[in-house]
Amino acid sequence: MTQRRALTTGASSGIGTAAARELATEGYALWITYTGREAEAARVADECRAAGSPDVRVSRLDLRDQASIDALLAEITAEWGSLHVLINNGGVCPYTPYDDIDIEEWDFVLETNVRGMFFLTRGALPLLRAADGDRSVVNLSSIAGQVGALQTGLHYSASKGAILALTRSFARHLAPEGIRVNAVSPGPVASAITDRLQGDGRDRLAASIPLGAFGQPADVAWIIASLASERAGFITGATYDVNGGVRID
Repeated sequence: MTQRRALTTGASSGIGTAAARELATEGYALWITYTGREAEAARVADECRAAGSPDVRVSRLDLRDQASIDALLAEITAEWGSLHVLINNGGVCPYTPYDDIDIEEWDFVLETNVRGMFFLTRGALPLLRAADGDRSVVNLSSIAGQVGALQTGLHYSASKGAILALTRSFARHLAPEGIRVNAVSPGPVASAITDRLQGDGRDRLAASIPLGAFGQPADVAWIIASLASERAGFITGATYDVNGGVRID
């Protein structure tokens, strides 16, 4: 059986860490990236090895820097030559009120969350095409990209909505090649991001969730791993909500 290989961005904390651990338990070889948490990324890599991954690599990645994206992809090409799974989890989430968002911060969020995700995905296509069997991309969006943002910044909401559009578009373009592209849209999850809420904002947000509590990163990671799996071979262009009932269609 061919060793399945996955690249997971933003794996040094939160959902990215949980996704890497989940894939490790399923025996994936993993390439995980971080931006500013090198020690945490190294710890996650050790945990993934202990959980069953036969091969774990770690690289720093700046999604705003095309040279950083190109260097990562060149390294993966040289070392592995192919990828079965790309998980686009890396991103930023400021809580800036819309009246206070300046041009620099707007560009920072959109360039990181959308532009970087697009160019990394497009650049990874030769690696995905080189792999045997099921290939897939899983993009992390947010409920803020579906219903709009009250707690998070409007630039974050705009970026996550754009990710859903890119997911559907990539899915249409790549389906004839057998490469699947799906999105996961978490609601409020216990993480460093929600820990930054001011005053009683975190408690009010938790109280607004019909299931009565924040989700856990592992709740989202399970869906990510399921979409990455060969068992999801007939699923593409879909968005899976993991939000505790905040948004029900």
